[in-house]
Amino acid sequence: NKTINTLIVDDEPELRKAVITILENSELPEVNILEAGDGQEAIDLVQENQNIDFVIMDVKMPRVDGLEALERIKAINPKIFIVIITAHSNLQDAITAIKSGAYDYLEKPVDSNKLIQIMKKCIDAQGIINKVVINNPIFDDDLDSKFVKGSEKMKGVYNLIYKLGQVDTTVLIRGDNGTGKELVAHAIHQNSSRKHGEFVAINCAAIPESLMESEIFGHEKGAFTGADKRKIGLFQHANNGTIFLDEIGEIPPEMQVKLLRVLQEKKFVPVGSHREIETNARVIAATNRNLEQMIESKTFREDLFYRLNVMPIFLPPLKERLDDIYELCTFFVNKYNVEHGKIISGIHADVLSVFKNYTWPGNIRELENIIQRAFILEESPLITIKSIPEQLIQKAKEQELKFSQDFPGAMD
Repeated sequence: NKTINTLIVDDEPELRKAVITILENSELPEVNILEAGDGQEAIDLVQENQNIDFVIMDVKMPRVDGLEALERIKAINPKIFIVIITAHSNLQDAITAIKSGAYDYLEKPVDSNKLIQIMKKCIDAQGIINKVVINNPIFDDDLDSKFVKGSEKMKGVYNLIYKLGQVDTTVLIRGDNGTGKELVAHAIHQNSSRKHGEFVAINCAAIPESLMESEIFGHEKGAFTGADKRKIGLFQHANNGTIFLDEIGEIPPEMQVKLLRVLQEKKFVPVGSHREIETNARVIAATNRNLEQMIESKTFREDLFYRLNVMPIFLPPLKERLDDIYELCTFFVNKYNVEHGKIISGIHADVLSVFKNYTWPGNIRELENIIQRAFILEESPLITIKSIPEQLIQKAKEQELKFSQDFPGAMD
């Protein structure tokens, strides 16, 4: 086993010493430990030492705090696994850290068993990532054209998609409605060894609770009133392929138990049957819900969450990737030129300005709908402001005015 290079970052020497003692007395592979007293010192060490594997870091520190250091360390070396230490009263910091790329978090005082458990999971995950050839992702032409990847945030997502295509772990895609979760799931499937198998997508929110088990696992003839013939479930259809469970937060508790069993044992029982069926379908799930809050309120199982959350992807809302607006518009214009038999060369600068001031509550889906509507109305070679809904223009103006009031001088 190779030496694990681990950087402990905290402004309290006692806490660093406690973490070091836990690691040195554990059954982990040989650990080479470095120390830093604050975030800036940690950043400097990472820049100097490209062999650091793991960082265990506090949030509250002088000069540069843990959250800023996390983002800057990930920018230097995205392969580093970072575990954040936070006070129990600041769990929001932990959520922010995980969304920014932290692998996991620990609460103070540090529990030795949990620290060792997290480190073992980090080492296992690192082993998976190290099997991946790190180079520029190569997508098939169709998906490459659909997956706009201009901004830095989306480049990170794009590279993660490539890596996930090379392994077989369960994936949880998180993001607001309309951010492209199904497209990401499909991209992972298409760039994996399963691409010749079925990609089966199911929206858990759209299926009545009474029919969900039958849809997912199938049923035998006569299993219930109306079951006049045997039905093959989606897990069977997705065998050797991928099953995409969209809106996973909507499944009822009893179905959560059955889904957990499939993830653990790779077996399921159709409704009305006594025979077990094996499946090797890869599960990719997605949600726009706050699953952590659902776990606290006992509406989502914690053990299922951890089974799904092996490799999470967070998709930013469109308002956080405004640099991609022009590329997205160009893609949709080209798409609808083909569909409508038109030759529109792009969007007018006034339209782009409005789009960049709008907050896009419906995200990419809303943008596509606006472009599609404009194609029906537009008579000129460019999409102009007259083809954009007045309500959207007005909201963009209100947002621009609010920004200028909140940040006077920023628009100069």
